[in-house]
Amino acid sequence: MEERIQILRFKLRSPASSFQKADIFNELAWALRYENTKESLELSGEALKLSQEIDYNRGIAYGKLHQAVANFLLSHGEELVKNLLDAREYFESSEEEEAGLPICLNFLARVYESYGDYEHGLDYAQKALKEARKIGYREGEGDILSNMGLIYSRLCDFEQALAMYEESLKIRKELNHTKAIASSMNLIARVYSLTGDYSKALEYYQKTLDLRTRENDISGLPWTHLGIASLKEKTFNLEDAIKYYQESLRLNESVGEKRLEIQCLLGLGRIYTEQKKKEKGLDYLHRALDLAEEIKAKPLLYEIHLALGEIYEMNNEFGKALSHYKLYQKIEREVISAESQNRLKNQQIAFAVEQSKREAEIYQLRNVELKKAYDEIEQKNIEITDSIRYALRIQQAVLPPEEAFTKFMPEHFIFFRPRDIVSGDFYWMAQKDHQTVFVAADCTGHGIPGAFMSMLGTSFLNEIVGGMDKLQANDILEQLREQVIRSLHQTGREGETKDGMDLALCIYDKEKKQIQYSGAYNSLYFIRNGELNEIKADRMPIAIHWNTDQTFTNHEIQIESGDTIYIFSDGYADQFGGPEGKKFLYKQFRDLLLSVQDYSMEKQKDVLEKNFDEWKGESPQIDDVIVMGIRF
Repeated sequence: MEERIQILRFKLRSPASSFQKADIFNELAWALRYENTKESLELSGEALKLSQEIDYNRGIAYGKLHQAVANFLLSHGEELVKNLLDAREYFESSEEEEAGLPICLNFLARVYESYGDYEHGLDYAQKALKEARKIGYREGEGDILSNMGLIYSRLCDFEQALAMYEESLKIRKELNHTKAIASSMNLIARVYSLTGDYSKALEYYQKTLDLRTRENDISGLPWTHLGIASLKEKTFNLEDAIKYYQESLRLNESVGEKRLEIQCLLGLGRIYTEQKKKEKGLDYLHRALDLAEEIKAKPLLYEIHLALGEIYEMNNEFGKALSHYKLYQKIEREVISAESQNRLKNQQIAFAVEQSKREAEIYQLRNVELKKAYDEIEQKNIEITDSIRYALRIQQAVLPPEEAFTKFMPEHFIFFRPRDIVSGDFYWMAQKDHQTVFVAADCTGHGIPGAFMSMLGTSFLNEIVGGMDKLQANDILEQLREQVIRSLHQTGREGETKDGMDLALCIYDKEKKQIQYSGAYNSLYFIRNGELNEIKADRMPIAIHWNTDQTFTNHEIQIESGDTIYIFSDGYADQFGGPEGKKFLYKQFRDLLLSVQDYSMEKQKDVLEKNFDEWKGESPQIDDVIVMGIRF
């Protein structure tokens, strides 16, 4: 790692471009997240600032992610969750499968764990683990398993916690990540300490201390001293416990980890209380309380209130004792309720079933009651399906008729394949004087929710284009975004739904032989003389977004006879299938389009349909699909 950091610092002196410089800032910020967290925060800020200046969305996403990670590790709350959610939005919409998504989900899990919301924490961790395994991100898999172990240990499910930690340790040993190995051993030691196996705990702590001392692990050493201090406290070796707590605080001065500082202060407060040193004990406990309230660390808050209740009770200050005991019980109930425990267990069961490939185990879950429920569901399903089929007739009536396309664009095809009868993808066309406007759009969701959005989209497009004197592609997208935001009452508040649509819109001017194109996430492919060019869309949706103030780009293409263009949703490229059950992806999609250029548009559609069905095979269709091709 040290060598990698030195190489990145060297490359930062003379980057080839501003884009490369932003990438190096981000890589260095990630590499230094534990080594020098404060510098990591500064570097991620530089990456974010530069990426925003050059409109580099990938750099912005990683800058926000790394800034959030550093702020979390420093116990700072500044826009922490917002930055993680913004980064997550980018990674989930990206064509590339990157480590950014599982990292993002895992740190959302860590944030919720730190607030005592273990249900959301475990949910995010399970999603992160699934994404990491999907792309073969082994380092991330080890980190996520470690985080899941921490959540289970908070819930006193020590058997499950130990299983997670040991699986994480195995991965980290395979990768030979020394500092991560030390972290796993430290956490395993903590579980043994919590379960009362103090000799085993001390054995692991000593191994961790030796390894971290040898590696000069500045950020890890305070945690090992904290663990040993806690162990010494539990075994009533109080003088040694004080020594290790104080050494942990001293080592933490250069790291600034507030959660560790709270635990050290809490431990010292408990010990001085045990030694009848009331004033000293109260001083440490109140310092711990102030810090825990500052960072909203509920799991530590209720422990502090318990310790304060005990010290006031010992000194016959029963009013103060009762006040702290009540706060202890209130916060403890918030953090670990019986209902939350049950939901977490259900999540664990659901996750295990999802990962299992043994159908026999699933069949064992069936019973007689399921048969009755199945019959009721089947009847309801018939009724719902009948309603959806009627909705399909309405949606088909709203879509432009095939005759309109044939009249104004004789050589074309539309491959349209809804996932659930009705579709969140839609196509649209309008003719105005010598100009033809056509659209391929992908609304949030599919089925009935997506269909509602598609109806809104076609209605708004009819209104916008019908009311414009001069047609300009990006102006139409601007007005459409305003209509969607206003109609759905979107404000950008955290937790608010972000329904909207991605689309590609083109205006063909027959007199000028020119295409205008503007896109919201959905690009345009343009093929001339056997060469494919991609006109990239703006990376923002038709909906509220963090960069809503940015205008859409208007691209103009001069058309020559024989040129072919394609606009599409992400449904084709994202479909899972093939021999390994992977996504089709855009590279194969582009190669497929190039391979059919000598065919008529009707034959191209046939090839695309056949290829889609063969690739999908027995896999379920995961999304609506639309591909529109036009030859001039």
